[in-house]
Amino acid sequence: MNSVLLHLYPQRFRRAFGYEMAEAYREATAGAGRRARFGEAADVVAHALRMRLGLTSTRPGGRLLAVAAPFALAVTAAYAAFNLHESTSNWYVMGAGGGGMPLVTPLNGCYLLTLIGAVIALAGPYLAGALCSVAGTLGSSVVFLHPAWPTASDLRWDFAAFLITPVLAAALPLLCPPDLRPAPRARNRAGVLAVAVWAVLLVGVLTVTDPVGTGLLLPWRFGVPLAAALFLAGRQAFTRIRTTAHLALATAPLITVLHFSGWTQSTDTLAALGALAVAAGVLRLRRRSGSHAVDPA
Repeated sequence: MNSVLLHLYPQRFRRAFGYEMAEAYREATAGAGRRARFGEAADVVAHALRMRLGLTSTRPGGRLLAVAAPFALAVTAAYAAFNLHESTSNWYVMGAGGGGMPLVTPLNGCYLLTLIGAVIALAGPYLAGALCSVAGTLGSSVVFLHPAWPTASDLRWDFAAFLITPVLAAALPLLCPPDLRPAPRARNRAGVLAVAVWAVLLVGVLTVTDPVGTGLLLPWRFGVPLAAALFLAGRQAFTRIRTTAHLALATAPLITVLHFSGWTQSTDTLAALGALAVAAGVLRLRRRSGSHAVDPA
């Protein structure tokens, strides 16, 4: 193993397992092509970063991120679907010949990449989908910010919060320990393709049924994609929520994205936090009642 890669790990870990790590890396890359070596190096860097941050499956931080990861992916998919629907609705109402801003096409492409990447990470190849989701979210933020940054000097920090928050939500699943990632539900290419097509068709159906923006008054335009993404995440995502800390971190991506993106008012955010507090109380009561039922004393 390259000494630079090995020194990314904490010193105590290098002393205990450095030789084994180097041997495993050498065997994995022996005779491999450039792409395979790059993939192995990326895995080493990611693992070393998680070790440095204490985000392994044996640490509380890693287990918390494993709980939050599918919900962050669901929020990322829903937010991309919402933005894609809003953009395509304008085109649908005006017609193909209605023209539009030059940045509409790359912006829609980034939204589409984010949506497909997030749903693929929920249903199939986790790492590939999560990377596509982050790339799409980062791309849409850059495309959106490029024309706005020079002309809105007084609002630059507002723009920064508006655009950075979705990127952070999309990047959170990358910190999930590999051995705690959700099991893939689509195990072949046909299943992954079907999931991607399903996500795009859902946006198309929403565009045709609500092209004039009724959903801006009713939250179903965001709620329907979110419910579909949570359905895709499956029961395994919800069964991991066992403590109030799990519940808080699982809902944090949704609350922060909705708040900083400007789609909700402060009262809506407070209402969501109130609902979260009530749910946390119910969860704590259920844990107490369960512990009393197990303990005969």
